[in-house]
Parts: sequence; structure tokens; C-alpha cells
Amino acid sequence: MGGKLVSILKKTSIFVSIIISFNISSEEASEKNNFSLKVISATDGLSVKKEAKIYSVNANKNGMSIKSSRIDFPSVNSLRIFDTPSRSDKYVIKILDKDLNTIRILGLKNPFYIHVQHIDFEDRHIFGGAIDRNFDIPIPIDSDAAFISFNEQNEFGLQEINRISIE
Repeated sequence: MGGKLVSILKKTSIFVSIIISFNISSEEASEKNNFSLKVISATDGLSVKKEAKIYSVNANKNGMSIKSSRIDFPSVNSLRIFDTPSRSDKYVIKILDKDLNTIRILGLKNPFYIHVQHIDFEDRHIFGGAIDRNFDIPIPIDSDAAFISFNEQNEFGLQEINRISIE
């Protein structure tokens, strides 16, 4: 009699554990889906045939600074380097309005690490290093952008590295 009771309790505890873990994983999946719903297209309203505010920036993994700004047609390259962010993006740029609401989100992947290979150095553990990058950030002229926020994405979400006023 005691053995049957122990067996029933073990089966019940396993069943409850499975139900709880399934519930937790479904909550995490719904949070991931909410993230994708909040994303604003990186190139929405931008075209190589339409003038935009273009901010030339210098950036590295520690921050970003604006070198210059102008009104011009975006280059194909400046539109190509940005994409709608994904979980694989190490760095993300957010364009914010004056109330710090997100207008646009741009995924950067990891442009500040250069990976190199060299014949006869395959036994080395380091195949690259950190670099600075210069690039242009096009923003539609009719947007009410007031800030550019440079963020690092990690397992806890986006963490702001620095924010620059562009008004």
C-alpha cells in the first residue's frame, strides 16, 4: 500500500513539473512575440531617391558621437547596413522623439569586432579585435526625431550605452 502511494506521488510531481515548465516556456515565447510587434521597420520612409537627415557618426563598443549632419539622399550602403533588429544583434540604435518614445529601431549586428584569419596561426585563440566604425544614420526629414540612443543587447534586453541629442 505504501509503495503505491509513493509511486502515485512521484508521477504526480513529475506531471506538475512538466505543466509548470511548459507554462514558463510559453510565457517566454509570448514575450519574444511582443518584442517583434514593437519593432518599427528600419528603412520605413527612407529611399535613395528621397532626401533625409543624415547623421555621420563615429562609434565603437563604448559609445557613439556625431561627427556631422546634413540633408542629402541616403546612399545604398547606409540603407543596407541597418536592418530590423533581431536577437542576434549585439548593438541596436534607437531613434527617439522629445518624449523619449521610440520612433525607429535599427539593428547593427556586431560591427565593432573584426574577425581575421591568417595561415599558420590556426592554433591561436584570438582571431580579431575591437575597431571603431564610421557610418551614416539616415532619418526621414518629416520625423520628429530628437535623440539617437546607442544600445547593447544582452540576455536582459537593451541597455543604453549613450544618448545624443540631435535637435
